[in-house]
Amino acid sequence: MADTSLRRKLTVSAALGLLLVPGCSAEQDLPYAEAIQLSPDTLEGLATRTVAVQVDHSAVSYRYPILGESHPLTTEVRTRMAERQTAFLEELPDHGRPELVQDVELLAASEDVIGVRTSAVTSGVREGGTETSTLWYDSASGEVLPWTSLFRDESALEAAHLAVARVLRDGYQLSAEQLPGLLGKIAQRAEADPDSVSAGASGSEREPDQDTGAEADGTGARDAEAREDADAEAPTPGDADLADPEQAWEAAERWAESPLADLAFSTAGGLAVRMDPADVPNAGRSGEVLLPVEPEEAEEVLSELGYHARGAAVGSNADPGDFPFDGTLTAEGNTLDCERLKCVALTFDDGPGEYTEELLDHLGEYDARATFYVLGSLVGEFPEVVERTHAEGHEMGNHTWKHDDLTTLSADGVAKDLERTDQAVQEVTGEAPPTLRPPYGAMNGTVSDATEHPIILWDVDTMDWQSRDTSAVAEHALSETKQGSVVLFHDIHQSSVDAIPDVLEGLHDQGFHFVTVSEIFGDGLRPGETHTDARVE
Repeated sequence: MADTSLRRKLTVSAALGLLLVPGCSAEQDLPYAEAIQLSPDTLEGLATRTVAVQVDHSAVSYRYPILGESHPLTTEVRTRMAERQTAFLEELPDHGRPELVQDVELLAASEDVIGVRTSAVTSGVREGGTETSTLWYDSASGEVLPWTSLFRDESALEAAHLAVARVLRDGYQLSAEQLPGLLGKIAQRAEADPDSVSAGASGSEREPDQDTGAEADGTGARDAEAREDADAEAPTPGDADLADPEQAWEAAERWAESPLADLAFSTAGGLAVRMDPADVPNAGRSGEVLLPVEPEEAEEVLSELGYHARGAAVGSNADPGDFPFDGTLTAEGNTLDCERLKCVALTFDDGPGEYTEELLDHLGEYDARATFYVLGSLVGEFPEVVERTHAEGHEMGNHTWKHDDLTTLSADGVAKDLERTDQAVQEVTGEAPPTLRPPYGAMNGTVSDATEHPIILWDVDTMDWQSRDTSAVAEHALSETKQGSVVLFHDIHQSSVDAIPDVLEGLHDQGFHFVTVSEIFGDGLRPGETHTDARVE
């Protein structure tokens, strides 16, 4: 039913997840946490975007939720996926057809906080596997934060690690020496020198004389040199303020090897910490290990944001109708941070024309966004083409009414020409063009003073209008394009449109992402100013 409560969805999902984990059952003896994770598709009013690009040598796909116009969490998730995709494509082997699949699940959602877990699954390469990360959006600050921000301080982080270590000791019968990675280092440090454990963590650790799987007389303890090595490798709690975004991210770097980086909240109200079964002796044939940190222990370590996140996760807003996804937050806006990525803006002048729809087909195969600098006089001749161009996420730019040299006009003439073109585009798409490209790139002070549009030129000119040579056009674009380039084409020439499949494939192979002019410049556009590229030197 459409009005099924979120609480019920969580319970059913958790139960199904428990049954689907190999080696786990409701009667199992091993500790197990029922993690709260939701597919974005389960929430009414929350839009998602799914993209797949398949070529002869590779396949990439991704899905992400659209949380509103240029929402910070959408931008961060999408940008991280793009970074991972670029790294994947730049490292492709010479044979086979590797695949990268990226996805997002919701860990919590309310008006106060949204949590997501991203996953990247690589196959067909030597070091394939799954990479995960979690992100939390705090609506009060408008910041995207790391997992460390869920904890009160670094002493609480240490306490949480010791709690997880105790679950492995008691539930999986592991000795201190068998505890994997950072858990083992912190637990062994605490066992060897209880005074080194911060006050906030001491209550979560067993007394030194209790059975830990080693001999009570200390014969299982490591020698002093080994302890010093462990101390050097394991983070020592400092005085970082995890409520401060910058310090929380710095702490996430220090604790990067922590299994808590992939935590969720459990249906019981505690934490669910995911571990690789290969790192947990006695885990059996389980597909994954989800270790519980009980609610009362979580109470001692969570920050204010952590409390909000837990409340959102376990269903303080149980009715999906109360969630901040009411169907209005579906506009994507800018979803890539091009300062961090290999972005390129493909631009097409002088249309729309008879070849524009064929060009749109080519762009669609790569989920490529482009910018079309249209002539106002042609918009009325090809309204369906303009409407489709806009509907498929491309940007419309102003290229004057009928390609007049703006430097030959008065200030009033320039303003009227551009306004007439803006109106023609807005009548079809509902939006006026945000930028201007003057014909021939010709401009002067009169032009810049007469317009509120940022003026966009280019740094890669394919000279397609002159050569009409498909191969030469593609080769020039591929050899000259750099991160942040604005590339000039004309979609009124068949030879230019025929070059685009090779351009798209070649730049995609190099790890480029195809964005609009507004996306590539971000907040750097200013009315009346001239911009040629957004290259990062």
